[in-house]
Amino acid sequence: MHTRSTLARRPKQVGSALCWAASWLLAALAGAQLGCSTVDRDPTAECQDDADCGTGAVCSVEQGICVPEELPPRAALGFDIREGDARIELLGCDPEVGTELGSSELRILDSASILDKMSLSATLTRAVSACPGDCTGECDEDALTCIEPVSANLDLSASSRLGLTPLASSSELYDTNPDPPLSEGELPTPVDLDWPRYQSAALEAHAVALLEVAPAESGSRGSMYRAIADPLGDEVELDALAEQRCHRGIIGDQGAVQVIGGDPVGGATIEFVHEEAIASLSTVLGGSGPACDAETECPTGWACNLGAGSCALDLEGVTAGSTTSITAEEDPDAVGGFAPAWLYTYCEGIDASEEALNRQFLVRVTTPADTGLPNAVFSLDQPFFDPGSPGADRRVPIDKLLCLPDWRSPQTVTFEITGDPVELLTNDLGVYSCCSTDCLPAEESDVDPTPPPSISSCEAFTQVRFETPWEPPDQFEWALAGCTPTATNSDGSAGRYVREVNECPADEPCSVSLTPGHVDAESIAYTVTIEQPQGSVFRSSSQTIQLDAETADLGTFELQPRVLLRGRIVCADGSVDCSVTNAVFAAERLRDEDEDGDPPGPYYYQSRVDENGQFLMPVDPGLYVVTAYSAVGQPGGPAPFEILDLREGSAIVETTDGVPTATIAKAFELDDGVLVRVLLRDFDASTTVTPLDRGSWMEQSDFAYDLNDPDTCYSGEGKRGCLIRRLRPSDAPFPLLLSKLFQFTTRSRGSDQCG
Repeated sequence: MHTRSTLARRPKQVGSALCWAASWLLAALAGAQLGCSTVDRDPTAECQDDADCGTGAVCSVEQGICVPEELPPRAALGFDIREGDARIELLGCDPEVGTELGSSELRILDSASILDKMSLSATLTRAVSACPGDCTGECDEDALTCIEPVSANLDLSASSRLGLTPLASSSELYDTNPDPPLSEGELPTPVDLDWPRYQSAALEAHAVALLEVAPAESGSRGSMYRAIADPLGDEVELDALAEQRCHRGIIGDQGAVQVIGGDPVGGATIEFVHEEAIASLSTVLGGSGPACDAETECPTGWACNLGAGSCALDLEGVTAGSTTSITAEEDPDAVGGFAPAWLYTYCEGIDASEEALNRQFLVRVTTPADTGLPNAVFSLDQPFFDPGSPGADRRVPIDKLLCLPDWRSPQTVTFEITGDPVELLTNDLGVYSCCSTDCLPAEESDVDPTPPPSISSCEAFTQVRFETPWEPPDQFEWALAGCTPTATNSDGSAGRYVREVNECPADEPCSVSLTPGHVDAESIAYTVTIEQPQGSVFRSSSQTIQLDAETADLGTFELQPRVLLRGRIVCADGSVDCSVTNAVFAAERLRDEDEDGDPPGPYYYQSRVDENGQFLMPVDPGLYVVTAYSAVGQPGGPAPFEILDLREGSAIVETTDGVPTATIAKAFELDDGVLVRVLLRDFDASTTVTPLDRGSWMEQSDFAYDLNDPDTCYSGEGKRGCLIRRLRPSDAPFPLLLSKLFQFTTRSRGSDQCG
């Protein structure tokens, strides 16, 4: 473990390679003198603002104490800023972040300098037989086209450059039929959206800003996507123009969704997802995308259009449209067919009058629960010819059938879940044998400790998941039957049958409806995953069972104990501004190359210490990155990151009476840390900020992981960086003070210079 000694406060040297313009350079050089200041810290002075502190000290407002003024390790910091609906993500060394002259205070450019303010509208161009005809907009007599505004819901989104949840705007309606109505010749009011644009040259700063233009009501249009040009330039009025001939509806006749060679399937959801980048220049709105060539990588969400030498929108993985197959109740003569799934083909500039435009789609079919059929994925190559004339039908039949395997109807089976309570604590009140840590006595001095519970068995869980794969069928047989080729999921399957149980009736066995599989199979294998909540003494686990047509009861699933991780949190030697009262220990599970697939969650755990600074945390066996935090409102910086091997067979895990325990002898040490002060003077007072540690671990010689990498920690749905990078043990962001300043304490590791 790396601990912070008093030498960590020695003056820091100013590097010669700085990343700022002249004014920022002077500020950095002046601020570097702060490292030479010494402060009398015994006893610690109380304060309400900086004026109450002596030379070389500033006021930590949350703790109400004076602390040394030091340059923050800006190279290891990131900021997730929320101002109203706008969200801005900055790194400590971005050009938008600077230092106050002669001060350690960071200053962030006003939001108006970071946010592009765009006025968006949506229009449609369509072929007409004559002008003006029924055209209510601009009619071109030579080209015989009509351009007119259309109602649409507009949404912007982008991946996070900090490895957090994606950025997303609120959905806004571009309304061509407002109340009161528009006067003749009046155009609808554009939609105003703000979106961050960054000066950094790093690729991750320029992920595509994806605009979805979705029809405001059902009709003969699908969602169209556009990438906002980067850089946008001076153009702020953007018109998302679509061509009507590119809006196509894929339809299915009776039995288009069917059991292969058998009955049609109604009530299935059919989703079409783009399975190719396309990267048409028409997908870029307001200019062009970043330059690229065969050796140049485009930022996230862009794909290189080699012919044009610039990046355009990467549509692979983006939902194109969806529909639902018809049931017997809806139309007994059309069961298994489906109404149009309207989608956009990005046919701009392409003549498909004689040679079809082919588009590739991944088709996801989600079957009704009562059919016993698996959900499935298909790879569709769909041809589109241009409509023959203005007003011609733009619907096209799906090229091939969507066929499902002949599996038997589901049957109800019962099961039970039980585990023996685990001994967690012995005190004057007795032995606490519990199902979770919730049974332990409260630590508050004014609350009487709860006595040990009387529990004979435990049955709680978060979720039980039953899953069986549909293995890819023989594609030759599939083609002979006129079926669309199957695609593959990440596990190699062509589909999955999944059922989940989230609760069971009181005093009765649990139950679930499961199919015994193909009509010709004797039985089918299911993976049963039992997920436990944080605090439970039982591990989340997976096991395999066999099910046949005669199975009515699966018996009892025996819960196995988690690893009981015990340790303590202390203040490092020499620290002054530190408290372990209600300190928090955190652990996040790392990906393990020896594990086959993702294990069940949870992946992130937290536990508070008791009055002696000790913690108890039940965790699933695995490899973990861990740290410790002072409680919100308490002084002290986070502890360094460490790796704990809590896998079965690890040298630090001992098993006693069937319960694995890991007691960490060396304490996790909090130190004073570095107080970071950031001014957002021109931001709204309601702005909140979540600071992140983006790299303090890089100065730990024995730490081999990149916590920013979305492949480092397990994350469940979607990919993100590790949660443990947060600099406080809470999801709550920091609010701004009245002075538009916010403060937090970070680890002392990381460079205070940028270069």
